[in-house]
Amino acid sequence: MAVFLKLLGYLGPYKLLFVFCLALVGVQSALELLKPWPLKICVDQIIAHQPLEFWGYSLSPDVVSASTQLAIVALSLVGIHFLVGFVQLANNYLTIRMGQDMVQDFRCELFDHLQRQSLLFHQTRPTGDLLYRLMGDTYSVQTLLMNGVFTTLTSLVLLGGMFFVLLGIDWELTLYAMAVVPLLILAIASVTKKIGNLTYETHMKESQVYSTVENIFNSISLVQAFAREDEERRRFVAESRHSFDRKLSLYSLQTAYGWIIGAITAAGTSYVLYVGATHVLEGVLTTGELLIFLGYLASLYTPLNSIANTMGAIRGSLAQARRVLDVLAEDKSVPEAHDAKPLEISSGRVEFSDVTFGYDPSRPVLNDVSFSCPGGSTVAVVGQTGAGKTSLISLLLRFYDPQKGAITIDGQDLRSVTLKSLRQQIAIVLQDTHLFPMSVHDNIAYGKRTATREEVVRAATLANAHEFIEAMPEGYDTKLDERGSNLSGGQRQRISIARALLKNAPLLILDEPTSALDAGTEALIMESLDRLMENRTTFVIAHRLSMMRRADLILVIKDKKVWEMGTFQELLDKGGEFARLHSLQFAPLKERGKPAQPAEDAF
Repeated sequence: MAVFLKLLGYLGPYKLLFVFCLALVGVQSALELLKPWPLKICVDQIIAHQPLEFWGYSLSPDVVSASTQLAIVALSLVGIHFLVGFVQLANNYLTIRMGQDMVQDFRCELFDHLQRQSLLFHQTRPTGDLLYRLMGDTYSVQTLLMNGVFTTLTSLVLLGGMFFVLLGIDWELTLYAMAVVPLLILAIASVTKKIGNLTYETHMKESQVYSTVENIFNSISLVQAFAREDEERRRFVAESRHSFDRKLSLYSLQTAYGWIIGAITAAGTSYVLYVGATHVLEGVLTTGELLIFLGYLASLYTPLNSIANTMGAIRGSLAQARRVLDVLAEDKSVPEAHDAKPLEISSGRVEFSDVTFGYDPSRPVLNDVSFSCPGGSTVAVVGQTGAGKTSLISLLLRFYDPQKGAITIDGQDLRSVTLKSLRQQIAIVLQDTHLFPMSVHDNIAYGKRTATREEVVRAATLANAHEFIEAMPEGYDTKLDERGSNLSGGQRQRISIARALLKNAPLLILDEPTSALDAGTEALIMESLDRLMENRTTFVIAHRLSMMRRADLILVIKDKKVWEMGTFQELLDKGGEFARLHSLQFAPLKERGKPAQPAEDAF
């Protein structure tokens, strides 16, 4: 019930349209009640040579011939069916449109929610599962409210009208006809809960298939390199088979449920036919009245069948909706204070004060980290793999919040400023370049959507990317493939650098931006980066000595803390951890008697 009430909220913006559609249902139900009457008139009056009576008027066969009367009745039947079809068409269009709009609202809410979640949330949830919930399970709001609630209300209106009409024809037959209702309720109560549980299990299995496929295709180069295609196929087949087994169980139960409902209504129809024919033989009913009763009975059992089947659909939709609402209820977003203010940067001074952070709070990856760097300085963060360099930078972007301590920019705690203003003030170049399947121009302008073509070209030129972009089939309008796969690694990196240059933010984060470049190109890029870093606070995850030598401050991360800090020469002279790492990278070269190449070697 809680899930149902939450989903009802999505009907709010469309309540007037919903009421109008209900009014159309009333009109349609009234027209449906007229359908059997031409048959009764034909049998009891025209064929029996009785006067044709309607709305207080009487047409004698002597005044209007039987053939004309038949034509009038036939045309009225056509008119009724035409009107029913027209009202049904209009109603179906409006309800489908309304249902799709609600799905769109539901889907957009989930999408916005997922975008706000922290990186930790996305790193721990299978992407395929989230995609399935976003694109598949969100249809539950349409199935539940339009195909479920609306269909049930429609059926109840029609059922009520049919019931009172049948009472007027033969109350005894009506009671016999309604005797099947308790059996239908029993069938609904015993089966629909199982349908709901099986639906939930089926969608969970289907989500696992999506996740499996997403993982395999994201690692396709590794799968092929290790010739693991057969093993991955077996894994996919096993997951897919489990999903189909659940679906088969669900479909079998739904089919059996439909058969049970059909059998119950067929038994009711047979008994009513028997008793009704007896009443005709006894003279209690006319043949026409029996025919009209049976016609109404079919219409009576149609909404009963619809309600019974809808209960199963509602159970299944609630199971799907629960999967979406479970994600919406799980809020792991980085919180923004209700009184958060835009970040205002004057000098760009960054300070970490006793910062402790762990993806699992009980297992910190950074412990009591403290340092300060003046505005406009360049800070290189070095250390062995897994030391916590990326975690430190992620805290500056506020992808996560520390469990202890504070991070400030120009004295403003990052938790007191808006996330948007913080991230707008930071440009970033990642080691793993992220490009989108859109034009080169749009990729470069991703951080500054108002940039002119001239600004984009200038940034690309500074990043040494203009020449190869111009050589592409459509220049800056060339659409890149998924993840920029139609570019080399170095070309992707230079577009990423151009993107950071164009953003022109006061803070800059560089995750080894020259790692994919050769020595000649690196020299050109470093010249551009030097201009970019001028008067900006820059954090560099550094491996190459060429980047470390440019740093005003080097932070050596070890054992979850800042082990050493100082300039390049100060740390070498100190003979500590930095000097040890420095000597380790040259040891293999010395052992082979080769000269060291400082600019090319990495930690």
